[in-house]
Amino acid sequence: MSHPAKSNPLLWAEIDLGALRKNLRAIRATVKNPSTGVLAIVKAEAYGHGMVPVSRALWKEGVRFFGVANIDEALSLRKALPRAPILVLGCFHPSQIPDYIRARITPTLSTAEDALFLHQALKSRKFPVHVKIDTGMGRLGLSPAKVEDFFRRVALLKPLDVQGVYTHFSSADHSSAAPTLEQLGIFNGCLKKIKKLGFSPKYVHASNSMGILRFKSAHFNLVRPGLVLYGLKPSPRAKLPAGVAPVLSWKTRISFLKEFSRGQTVSYGRTHRILKNTLIATLPVGYSHGYRVAFSSRASVLVRGKRCRVAGRVTMDQTLVDAGKVPGVRRWEEAVLIGSQRGAKVSAEELAEIAGTIPYEIVCGIHSRVPRIYKD
Repeated sequence: MSHPAKSNPLLWAEIDLGALRKNLRAIRATVKNPSTGVLAIVKAEAYGHGMVPVSRALWKEGVRFFGVANIDEALSLRKALPRAPILVLGCFHPSQIPDYIRARITPTLSTAEDALFLHQALKSRKFPVHVKIDTGMGRLGLSPAKVEDFFRRVALLKPLDVQGVYTHFSSADHSSAAPTLEQLGIFNGCLKKIKKLGFSPKYVHASNSMGILRFKSAHFNLVRPGLVLYGLKPSPRAKLPAGVAPVLSWKTRISFLKEFSRGQTVSYGRTHRILKNTLIATLPVGYSHGYRVAFSSRASVLVRGKRCRVAGRVTMDQTLVDAGKVPGVRRWEEAVLIGSQRGAKVSAEELAEIAGTIPYEIVCGIHSRVPRIYKD
């Protein structure tokens, strides 16, 4: 009987920082203007990859702007990167303003009220902000009809330095380009009005991952890669740039093996019946780790490069797979939940399709109790 070394975890995610760097270079090569900067989206723990290690690797590669969802993420990142510009993409509560000022975090303004609250706290200190315009997403941002009034007001609030203006595409992955082109037209119209009022933002940005890949006229002078930075497709119809590859692999080890006879059932509800004599492997991963119940009897894992189907319901901390087709399979050997092994592959996109969701949710959903192991 073989045993795992003490240093070997039973469940882990490998993060390939070398692949991350290659992806960044491929994205830069895709951008229309070589002088266009990258605002790396590292919210939600860098889509489950680990915000701090990922951001540090990107900083070393010359990324000089990072996007997060809220002030808590921004403060964590500030400790790791004391000099990095950080943009919070979400709204702020007035009680959080002192943290923005103290940690030099760039807020997003979506209303005149936001601007006034920040102005009152700043007094005479000049402070950078980005203004978001809602051109069709419907979440945050100024209505285009209110853009001129907003900027007239901001002109009177001298400490506010409108460093950036941006929008977000709702349908860049749609089969038709029309919705995005409509948003782009609205945004360009707003930019003209802003410039007429005497504002010249340092940064103008609109393109998320799919926008980068599909709409080169929307690159402006800053792009916001998210999922594509991590080597995943933001849409099934997306064509990734050459050299882009997944950064994350999710692995575990077989913790138990047991022979089952035809007619027996396994896991909760007896939903999976054994059709012929086989070997069932237990994996120490379940829905509490982010391996979803939707994968029950549908998803596959890799063992020695062979696809082994999940057998029965995924449970909280354990999942069963049929390893009967793997000759000589042994306890404690590696099983791949997401990634490649001996030429075979299970992707986050494949699991997303099984679960009826998107790959964003699959990688973001890998729980923090799964240790991340970083490789260069």
